[in-house]
Amino acid sequence: MTALGIDVGGTYTKWVTLEGEAVSDSGTVPTPPGPEETVELAASLAPHAGSIGIGLPGHVDRDTGTALFVPNPPGDWDGYPVGERLGALTGVPVSVVNDARAFARAELALGAARGLADVLFAVLGTGVGGAVALRGAVLVGPRDNLGEIGHVTVSPWGPACCCGNRGCVETFAAGPGIVRAFGPRTVKATAAEVAEAARAGDERAAQAFEQAGWALGVALGDAAAFFGVGSVVVGGGVSGALDLMRSTLNNELARRRPLIGDVTVLPAVLGPMAGAIGAALYGRRS
Repeated sequence: MTALGIDVGGTYTKWVTLEGEAVSDSGTVPTPPGPEETVELAASLAPHAGSIGIGLPGHVDRDTGTALFVPNPPGDWDGYPVGERLGALTGVPVSVVNDARAFARAELALGAARGLADVLFAVLGTGVGGAVALRGAVLVGPRDNLGEIGHVTVSPWGPACCCGNRGCVETFAAGPGIVRAFGPRTVKATAAEVAEAARAGDERAAQAFEQAGWALGVALGDAAAFFGVGSVVVGGGVSGALDLMRSTLNNELARRRPLIGDVTVLPAVLGPMAGAIGAALYGRRS
């Protein structure tokens, strides 16, 4: 059975079709301007799919397929019946899940965490998502919200976050936070461009990634203390610059070694389609 998986991001939407465990087709498009347009796009992607999974960057009601709190993509998603609408357009079963939990499911089943039972996951992109797997299962929570590492507070008086808090990891380690730390420029930079500048020797760019690594290290150290987990998988579009964050990230984890022990940080291996692959795996279960 062909399974369609869709990963809706704040900037881009990615999709894959799975035949067994193999990706048979994939693509990336700019995220449409709202939920209705996104659902219509999803319905057009695989007309012969037997199941659909769609991952959203926020909280969802898995039972009803409703978006509850999805702040980063364009448009007003809150309360939108994603599963019901997509199911009506396609006539096939639909699973609506959190994108970080979808990423974790993919990396746990087919990627960097394959063979591991207890793992933390961090997804660095327009925002910072997170997930936790214990005893080989990705934990969910009542709003598909368990493991929100991106909204751990690392600086109570830091930048305002879309969640209503201040100083969340996301405000430092997501793409926009890295760009903001890089400083104002006449032409708006991207996180990839800041990484390129850092590798070319730009000190301010390097400091932006060092700050991101510090923030991520604080949050992962807290999560490791809470869950007793010694492995971390980091993915997402910004994770290509993980090397620029590793020093401060590792320093934070090492500082807390007496409590949390050694924590191994692994790069994700399924690439930018991991979230879509995980969504397809969840959709197949429906």
